[in-house]
Amino acid sequence: MFVYNEKFVSKKEGHYYSCPWIEHGLVFFSYKLAMCCHCGHEGSSQAVIRNNYIGQKIDWDRIFKIKDMFRKFHKKGKINKGCVSCPYLKEAKWDSERYIDNLYISHFTNCNSKCIYCFAAKHPEDFAKERLYQVLPIIKEMYEKSILRPGGIISFGGGEPTLLDEFEDIVTYLLDNYFWGIRAHTSGIIYSPALARAINEIRGYVVVSVDSGSRETFKKIKQISCYDKVRDTIRKYALQTTFLGRYLVSAKFIIIPGINDTIEEIENWLKANYDAGLYTTVLDIEENWYLENKNNIPEHIYKLVDYAKKRAKQLNTNFELYERLQNLMDERK
Repeated sequence: MFVYNEKFVSKKEGHYYSCPWIEHGLVFFSYKLAMCCHCGHEGSSQAVIRNNYIGQKIDWDRIFKIKDMFRKFHKKGKINKGCVSCPYLKEAKWDSERYIDNLYISHFTNCNSKCIYCFAAKHPEDFAKERLYQVLPIIKEMYEKSILRPGGIISFGGGEPTLLDEFEDIVTYLLDNYFWGIRAHTSGIIYSPALARAINEIRGYVVVSVDSGSRETFKKIKQISCYDKVRDTIRKYALQTTFLGRYLVSAKFIIIPGINDTIEEIENWLKANYDAGLYTTVLDIEENWYLENKNNIPEHIYKLVDYAKKRAKQLNTNFELYERLQNLMDERK
């Protein structure tokens, strides 16, 4: 499970290699608990804490003992195999207190899109059979026991979070209890008043998956006709907030070779973002294609990313690459 590597031996007193998720993170999947959700690196593991989890009472002492075990090995330069090459792994003077401040809620099993790149698109019958459980009671328990602390990141993903019955209540509870760093990935088909409040209060960050610069390409990827509705939601989030709040609304574009990997799509997407008042854009690459072609990436993919980055700068907007694409661009150098 753990492998020794000399490069992970810290020479600084009190320092060792770890990450915010190993130290103080927790992820709710529909079928397991894990320390993180990152899988775009060589190790591609999520450091599972418990399998077959569907909302049972959590033994917090056990979870923190597992984290203590990771710390023990990491301090010796022995890194969990699943963490190899993860960009979040870094040398630092970590505290050993027992708390969670990085939370990822990814147990949703419903969606209002049918994205062709989604793992659920090929087997929707399996996706629909996933069992739901309530997260808000667990969050309340964590907060009341001082296990969950403000100061980190609380993210939503895995399906469409705004469809979850308790979504508005979760976000509202977090806001009412002075949490910030609330991050949601959404299709944008449903407008969320709770997310709008989070943005207005400069405590939330919303990423809307558009993946296209035209209605035709949007329908081809999402397999629904909601392009205008999604663009309207983006405008509402961006324009009904303060100037600073506009930096907290992003439109995401996942490059899918053969479908939307053209300068025209990128250009139209960026212009639509700018017209909507967005000051942040996010770019990624389709996971399955990347895994199959990462050793033989066509040059036009690099040029497409370079173009998007250049145009984002010209439009005076922030530009962000997600993990897989960032790794790809770093390896090119």
